[in-house]
Amino acid sequence: MIKELLLQIIEEKHKELQNFNQSGIFDKIKDFEGNAIGQIGEKFVKEVFRNFKIPLDEIGKEIIHDEFDLLSLGKKIEIKTARKGLKNNTFQFNGINPKYNYDYIILIAISYDDVYYYIINKKFDYIYDHKLRKEFIKINDKPKQLVQMNPGNAVNLKLTLNLKELKNIENFVNELQNIF
Repeated sequence: MIKELLLQIIEEKHKELQNFNQSGIFDKIKDFEGNAIGQIGEKFVKEVFRNFKIPLDEIGKEIIHDEFDLLSLGKKIEIKTARKGLKNNTFQFNGINPKYNYDYIILIAISYDDVYYYIINKKFDYIYDHKLRKEFIKINDKPKQLVQMNPGNAVNLKLTLNLKELKNIENFVNELQNIF
């Protein structure tokens, strides 16, 4: 009886998720777990740097770094990747730590049919409100609060952005070339 109850809930959830089974050029992204999505985003950004001859300092092949993922002209770059939520046009970027030693965060947001980005300059876009004791990042000149990924976990924060706050990938290379 109890297993049947769980099975029923699983079947309902599976059916609900299938209703959101949109088709698009990137629709396979829905089948990956969080770490795989992060690896896809990191590899994508590295390949963009290589293919468009944007300077890339070699820091070792596929070495996992604690505080950054890429170096370009000595600038440390963290890459965060998210897929679109099932029921809305938001993207949740996990594992952001403002105390880490990087200069930029490149956000890659993948929906079923398009890809978006946003580049954050830590020096100019981070805000710590001492009175509120909260971290913010300026997105399009408006502060967006970083929140805890899990209750009591003040180390790993997340940033949720709406589709309209992101930039279409079409200008990504130009913006990278202007920065690096």
